[in-house]
Amino acid sequence: MDPVAVVSGFAGVEALESVPDAWHWSPIPGLDFAAALSRDRRHLFQINARDSYDAPLVHAILAAARESDAQILSSDALLRAIPEFNHPGRRFEVLAAARPGVHRYHEVQHPELQQVTWAIFPGYECEFASPARYSPEDARESFIRFLTPADLGREAVPFLRIRYDNTVTKGGTDGPDGVLAKPETLFRELKLLDGAPGSFVEFENFRGQVFRVEWKGFWELSEVSAGKGPRRISLDELLGFTENSLRT
Repeated sequence: MDPVAVVSGFAGVEALESVPDAWHWSPIPGLDFAAALSRDRRHLFQINARDSYDAPLVHAILAAARESDAQILSSDALLRAIPEFNHPGRRFEVLAAARPGVHRYHEVQHPELQQVTWAIFPGYECEFASPARYSPEDARESFIRFLTPADLGREAVPFLRIRYDNTVTKGGTDGPDGVLAKPETLFRELKLLDGAPGSFVEFENFRGQVFRVEWKGFWELSEVSAGKGPRRISLDELLGFTENSLRT
């Protein structure tokens, strides 16, 4: 199929002069779309922006996607982060791409276009785990619930997988793999270990490092993946260590 033939038919679509083979359209105020062809002209890189459209940033993202199209299109990764993307006045660190099926931008109205469209957006290194660690369900949940790619003004939401059990609150996760979560959930569960004997929290960061915290009348930290610990740790020290481990 020819992506140009479909995109050029969108209502209000306009060509972008600053990026080759690229367009912008906005069906309603506050909702903007922009897209560019890959250099082989067979694939589309698309940005969605809700109440956050920034033309210079969007143009830079589209240009970077075209320059990196070989890396994006040759990968089987469901979510892929291309390093060293930056833009003046922004703190973004990577260019991210989500395959068809992770995003559903054209799934209903243009299913053929959907199959050749990659969602692209700016992100932060700490938000993306090794591609091999995403199941299709994880990739879709990360894309929709945590990464919120249509918010071009967002802050980083670090990748986090958590497994826990609390003998007092009765909260916990099922199964050995844990669940994806926001850092706020982790910090809350670490604090709730206080006075809950037999309870634990185990978490994994974007680098694949795994940490386990248990309540032994005090907080006890083990760096599982590094074979370190356990060691006694104060709550303030634990929260600071956790914050640092999620972002660096």
